[in-house]
Amino acid sequence: MFNLLISSNPESWDASPYEIERARAVVEYTADEISERYKFFDEKAIRELKSFPCLFVIENEQRESRIGYITNIRVRQASVVMDFEFDQIFPPLPLGSIETLRVDIDLGRWELSRTHWAVKDEALFDILIKKGFITQEQLNASQALKEPPPPVVPPPAADGSLAFNNSQVFIVHGHDEIAKLEMAEFIESLGLEPIILHMQASSGRTIIEKIEYYSNVGFGVVLYTPCDVGSKVGALNGSYRARQNVVFEHGYLIGKLGRPRVAAVVKGAIETPNDISGVVYIALDEQGNWKEELKKEMRSAGYGV
Repeated sequence: MFNLLISSNPESWDASPYEIERARAVVEYTADEISERYKFFDEKAIRELKSFPCLFVIENEQRESRIGYITNIRVRQASVVMDFEFDQIFPPLPLGSIETLRVDIDLGRWELSRTHWAVKDEALFDILIKKGFITQEQLNASQALKEPPPPVVPPPAADGSLAFNNSQVFIVHGHDEIAKLEMAEFIESLGLEPIILHMQASSGRTIIEKIEYYSNVGFGVVLYTPCDVGSKVGALNGSYRARQNVVFEHGYLIGKLGRPRVAAVVKGAIETPNDISGVVYIALDEQGNWKEELKKEMRSAGYGV
């Protein structure tokens, strides 16, 4: 997920703050479910919007675009005022670069010619790395500056075994940002800390090293969302599947924490792995029944929820 800010004034991004009409904020060129989540700018929405990276663009790319973050949001009757800062580790994006990213970032046909603030459900940094606009080393350096406190690792029990940390929950997810945010919000509402891998600093660690380091928790939630399509070789039709990293991390958590301490939450009609068919899957239903089901699993793992 990322913010896309486009302004007609070539000097808009020379200095903070920036003011935009409320009717153009998180409404235009934004998917309905995302707009409904953020357009009212409640406390939760503001917190999440500030956590997303942001592209700062001038209409029709009259100037180089920049990468940064919104640092504060103030809502007025007819406008929204935001403070912002560029991430100095990332270079400016050359003229014409946003146009070359049109398909990747879901840019509307006339969007570059319209002053507005959109929220896009795309992995901005992955796209920029793939296209060669930034490097993985730059991203690692940027994330290191935002490094959170280290995870709480409980001391070994009297018999030498590792005690489970029942104050944190590890969340495995795919590309469905809304499902991820809803799950993190629910975990926080229980007074627990959600651990989401991509929000933790790499500090030079590989992906598997990050999983090992940050998964010292007492419970894991694995979100199976329809992010990929897969089929047997030669088949004409495929089935929705979770991302491969989701299946891998699911198995890893089962091996590390034990099957009773890992819950798989499934959104929609999606294929699940046969090798772990003995796992209980919880349906991510619109009525919210999944919350009670998940709490039941967490209580059986020793969580006071």
